[in-house]
This record gives sequence, C-alpha cells and structure tokens, in this order.
Amino acid sequence: MAGNSKEKLRIKYYECNMTKAQHFLAYLVFSLLISVVFYIYYHAIVFSLIGGLLFGILQEKNFAKSVMKKRQSRLRLQFKEFLEIISISISGGRGRSMENAVIDSLRELKMVFNEDSDIVREISLIVSDYQQAGIPIADGFAELAERSEIDDIASFAAIYRTTVGKSSEFGYIITQTRNIIKDKVEIIKEIETSITAAKSETYMMLVLPLIIVVMISSMGSDFLEALFTTAIGRVAATFGVGCTLLSYAIAQSATEIEL
Repeated sequence: MAGNSKEKLRIKYYECNMTKAQHFLAYLVFSLLISVVFYIYYHAIVFSLIGGLLFGILQEKNFAKSVMKKRQSRLRLQFKEFLEIISISISGGRGRSMENAVIDSLRELKMVFNEDSDIVREISLIVSDYQQAGIPIADGFAELAERSEIDDIASFAAIYRTTVGKSSEFGYIITQTRNIIKDKVEIIKEIETSITAAKSETYMMLVLPLIIVVMISSMGSDFLEALFTTAIGRVAATFGVGCTLLSYAIAQSATEIEL
C-alpha cells in the first residue's frame, strides 16, 4: 500500500522537495561553516555564532534552490534516455504505436535506472493513468511538462499531442525530436562541466585567504594580534569578510544559467 501511494505521488519539480529534517540539517551545516569563517576573522565566539546563524538562513535557501535545479537537470537527462528507447521502438520497422512503446519502455528504464528514479516513477504514472483511467498518453506528458517546467519535456508533449494519429511519419517526427533534444542536452552537459570546473577554481581562491589567516594565527606570533583586538583590525577583518561573501555571491551569480 505504501509503495502504491509512493508511485502515485506527483512531484512538482519546480518546488524544493527536501524534507524539514533535510532543511534543518543543511541549515545547521551552513551555519557552522559560516561561523567558522567569522571566527577566523574575528576570534569572537558569540559574534561568530550569531553571524553564522543569520547567514546560514540565506545559504540554506540557496542550497535548496540548487537541489531543486539538480533534480530538474537529472530528470532532463533521464528523459533523454527515455526518448532514445521509444525512438528505437517506434522507428525500428516494427510498426509499434506510441502507447505500446511507452508501456514497454518501463522495462528498459528499470534496467538503466533504479525503480525509485524520477523517470521510472513518472512513466509509471503515465502508463497507469492510461491503462486504468483511460487518460491519453499525450495528456500524461503534458501534465508532466507542467509539473517539471522542463522545456524539453514541454516541447515533446506539444509535438506528440499535435502529431499523434495525424501523420504517417509519426515515427520519423519522434526520432527528429529526439535528435534535437539529445543535441541540446549534450550542449547543456558541456556547459555544466565548464561551469563546475570554474566553480571549483573560484572556491579554491575563496578558501585560500582563510587558510593563510589560520596558518599565520597558529604560528604563535603576534603578527595578526592587531586584527583581532584593535578597531582598525576589526574594520580590516570586516572588509575581508565582506570581500569573501561578495566574491562568493558573484561566483554563484556568474555561474548560474537558466537551462
């Protein structure tokens, strides 16, 4: 019974689907990390904890947003594999209908992905609606496009609804649609790979000043004592924290693209 209710769950992929426990854990982790950064610059435990708790709220929201986008990206890649399967099925000279191709695709999807994957659950929903409630396959893809807010799925749903039963070249149209979406997904993957590399370099540059301050502070000398005890030192520390946070915000904004 629990498995059936899980299968019927219709996820809105444009919303964050993290649990309250996951949100809270993420908030604690980010609050702790930010508190450590503040402490490195200020050596004031209470101030660092307060700063970490406040900025942790903002960072947890950014993290939740990134989790949502990663899930959408994962579903996009999985949908590409689904298109590969049905394209071969309906254009391989076997004269199979789209409905049969979608139903049979479940078996192969479960071999490629696990049964808890988003694409397996979504195609299972579409097939279940078609077989048990008589809801057209086209309507199932349109509903998935609405819940996922993924352009590739929306494009496929629109093309499928327009051409199904109205063209003798339906298999060819689906194959061409698959090719277009496949090329787009591959380009997106290349962009994401480049962005990931750029982000890694940026984060290394952001961490380096913290490492330098920690190393100098741990040497036992009074070289940085003024940074933690004088007014000018506090101003300099605040400037350093501000530069770190600003650089992080710019890095996040510059590497964020709408796919």
